[in-house]
Amino acid sequence: MGLFDQVDDEPVADPADKNRLFETLQETTESSRNYLKVFSIVAVCVLAAGAIIYYLMAPGIGDQIRAPQGLEDAVRSHFLDKEKRTATDITFYNCDGFYWARVDVEERPDIEANPIYKIPRYRAKAVNSDVGWNITASPVTSNDMDVPCQF
Repeated sequence: MGLFDQVDDEPVADPADKNRLFETLQETTESSRNYLKVFSIVAVCVLAAGAIIYYLMAPGIGDQIRAPQGLEDAVRSHFLDKEKRTATDITFYNCDGFYWARVDVEERPDIEANPIYKIPRYRAKAVNSDVGWNITASPVTSNDMDVPCQF
């Protein structure tokens, strides 16, 4: 047996084997299309779940919130200028069309001429307008007055 005898023993390529190459190529492109379909469905589901979570986590009416930019400074300056009191702690609540604030102020029991200086807490209503924040405040003299969003 020689070297040339081995070549004669190898099987001849069948024309059907060449068609299998195109079948594999067709299966590969269909597989990538199916992958793209599944990926797009998963992406839409993730976006929908994110939107639902965002909606459910948004503050509702009466929920405690962080004050919008400039509101806390406006409330503090209102209390210094109009009420002649120093605000120590302010808690803001989201209401329908306005913000409600619980404002703790510095007590002044040393001034006995005006009993309002002995009251340690105020409630304030802040409405945003074109010219700035419109703030109205009143002292909290009973627990019924210290309910968020009621003014």
